[in-house]
Amino acid sequence: MLPVCYYFCHYCNLLKNETKFTVTFTVTFGIIILISGDGKMKLFDKVEPVFYIDKEVDNLIQNINQKLNYIKISDRQKRKYMINKSKVRSVHSSLSIEANSLSILDVENILEHKQVLGKKDEVQEVKNAIEVYNQINDFDYKSEDDFLRVHQIMMKYFDDDNGEYRNHGEGIKKESKIIYMAPDSILVPGLMKSLFEYINNNELNMLVLSAIFHYYFVAIHPFTDGNGRVARFWVTLMLIHYNKNFEFIPIEEEIYLNREEYYSSIEKCHNNSNANIFIKFLLKMIASSLDKVIKNSKFILNDTQNKIIELIMNNRSITQSEIALLLGVNIRTVKRNFKVLLENNIIERVGSDKKGYWIVAEEKNEYMELIK
Repeated sequence: MLPVCYYFCHYCNLLKNETKFTVTFTVTFGIIILISGDGKMKLFDKVEPVFYIDKEVDNLIQNINQKLNYIKISDRQKRKYMINKSKVRSVHSSLSIEANSLSILDVENILEHKQVLGKKDEVQEVKNAIEVYNQINDFDYKSEDDFLRVHQIMMKYFDDDNGEYRNHGEGIKKESKIIYMAPDSILVPGLMKSLFEYINNNELNMLVLSAIFHYYFVAIHPFTDGNGRVARFWVTLMLIHYNKNFEFIPIEEEIYLNREEYYSSIEKCHNNSNANIFIKFLLKMIASSLDKVIKNSKFILNDTQNKIIELIMNNRSITQSEIALLLGVNIRTVKRNFKVLLENNIIERVGSDKKGYWIVAEEKNEYMELIK
């Protein structure tokens, strides 16, 4: 549970004009009440983010902006192809964080309106997320109404209160222990209104602002379910507003590959009562994603090559014959594309032809994590 000082520090500015007050903490429900000199009670429902911009953050922002300027993809078809692939990776990664077991290839097939074998709920989660990401340019990151509409679509057919803030308590458990209690539901509408007022009226660099929004959003935990996937989508929406290159940069994938640090950075911010650690974490994820896009933009895979990589990521021991069967192409087509991937160091063969396995050469550690 957040320490009392967390709430007090965030709302102490409300006390400046009070000549006499009593602060009452109702810990059971997470409500903090100020009884002012005139005897009226006020709920602390205003978000005042606590953070500071140090030299490391400045350097990360400068580094990210340099990388963004380096990426120049003018070919319309090439850009459209990269956006589509990024969408698949974003949806797959964001839902994988939420324990959805469908593969990248499954997500791509659903995007292409093909049938896949999988749990009904997991397939619906992917359909909902694809619907949201397909409309990403129609949403305004400053609009709380759009924000609620995103949640309504993202959680369609799952919750009775999708698109609405929760009316009950919420906590996060780790094994059998409650490690975090979210603010009481009576505070949620005011806190979210305040958070949107903050991003509407702030001139902070968007890279930092998106991290602040994400952290304070998950701290408020306004929905019954779907908080994480909506938070990550909103970060992407804000980043696209900052620079259109983020349309084909799957930040969600980098977060997924570093999900333990993702969760621990949020937890440390709770304990420290400021957003500093999470801001640095997200900026590093953005920088890392950009590095990969820059590296891969010189060699753009065709559709068959992408599917080969996705199949390898799901089964390192898969054979070329099995791939040909799954893709519905002849073995010569598979061998020709394997040759291109090997010559460009995109994939590697480890071990013998009979007992060995394939790995994706670039970012080995990250891809190995994906296929565990």
